[in-house]
Amino acid sequence: MASSNNFDRLNERELVTKANEALDKMKEGHELGPKGTKVVGARKLRKGGVIYELNSAEAARWLRREKAAFTVGVGGTSVVKERVVDVIVEYVPTSFNPDALAEGHKIETDSGLSRGSFALARWIKPLRRRAPGQRMAHLIAHFTTLADVNKVIKDGIIIVGKRVWACRMKREPKRCLKCQALNSDHFSAECKGRDTCGTCGGEHHTAECSEDNQSQYSCTN
Repeated sequence: MASSNNFDRLNERELVTKANEALDKMKEGHELGPKGTKVVGARKLRKGGVIYELNSAEAARWLRREKAAFTVGVGGTSVVKERVVDVIVEYVPTSFNPDALAEGHKIETDSGLSRGSFALARWIKPLRRRAPGQRMAHLIAHFTTLADVNKVIKDGIIIVGKRVWACRMKREPKRCLKCQALNSDHFSAECKGRDTCGTCGGEHHTAECSEDNQSQYSCTN
């Protein structure tokens, strides 16, 4: 994935051309990749980023390693980022610290994953909302390769000594963060409805909710 304010004015064909010109510059600098490497497709994202598709998985792996040279070739204020795939990992021991870098490396080693494939993770539920003495919780993990995602879903993943299981995240439906309407045709900035809390269902903004009694939590939908 590449992001740059110079890409906003280009269509998909022009983006592909620009990327292949960057690959040609890399070859001039003797940074040769797999034979025949080229960009064959581009998809523009709403926030200004671009997802590039290469002609082979081998070419994509090579470009990840040489992303600094590709950034120079593209020019402007481009930044090359890894595209991550999200999975939900269930019943993970709460002793796991998702912010510790060493934990990610240990997970890769213990689970037989490729180095650097476990990008990061976060707990789904905020820590302050955990039940007293809670020992297991679900988290969202981000991986950089589809092969490792498929392995995790098929074989599980070992976290702090426990084999746990994962499933692919489904795309969330569009939701207005003001009125909480699902699959709505508007966002909160254009919403004419009343403020509705996504936690307790009260008439206030979700960020202002002070309810900590889980029995009072309510889904307005």
